[in-house]
Order: sequence, then structure tokens, then C-alpha cells
Amino acid sequence: MNREHFLPYCRLDIHDNYTIVTTSEGVNIGFDEVEEIDAVLKRFYNGRLFGMIANRKNRYSINPLAVKKFFADESVVAGAVVGYNLATRLNAEIENEIIDGAPIVFFTDLHSAIRWIESKVELDRSKLTTVSA
Repeated sequence: MNREHFLPYCRLDIHDNYTIVTTSEGVNIGFDEVEEIDAVLKRFYNGRLFGMIANRKNRYSINPLAVKKFFADESVVAGAVVGYNLATRLNAEIENEIIDGAPIVFFTDLHSAIRWIESKVELDRSKLTTVSA
């Protein structure tokens, strides 16, 4: 599966094990936007484990409490932030402190983030298979 889904404030690139969200320049992401993203992803993943990659190539604001609520979903096993400057890295570190549902790791390139997310999702799926066997 590789689908693009467009919302007024972001683009979602949905893959089998992860979604890349690229938020538009200058928008504010709050609870309503995160809930809309969550609804789209629940339709696609339907309870399967997946990871979320934030490709932060644009400048925007995000409510970390809304992100915390998103990561409280047991289907979301990990998050990656791909950033291109120090401010993005510092924001990702703050988010990681606030969010306790899944680990969030900072990357400077998308390819490394994808590899990490895929390995994390596969590891968590194998743990579920072992537990249910």
C-alpha cells in the first residue's frame, strides 16, 4: 500500500508500516487536526501496528498535548521527526519528553527515519506474535 491523502493542512503518504505526514507552511495543528489525521489512519490501518514520521520541511506550530493523545493509541508504536535545523531537533526532544505512549526519535534524513520506523514496527509485531502464540 502506498497512498497519498490530502487534508487542508497536510499531506499523508500512507505505506504498509508507516505514514509520512508533511504539514503545510504556517498552519497550526491542534486537537481537531490530529483527530482528523487519526480518523484517516484508522481507516487505512484498521488496528494494525504502524509508525508515524513527521517530515518537518515546513514551519508550523503543533499542540504537543494533541500529539500525546495521538501516540496514546496502542496501534502507533513509534514516531520519527525528520528535521533540517536545530530548532526542529529541540522541539522533537521536548515532544519526546511529553509523549509517553511511544518513542520519538529525531533524524536528519527521511531514509534513516523510514528504516528505523520499519524495524520498530516489525519488532513490535513480532512481540505480539510471540505473546499470542
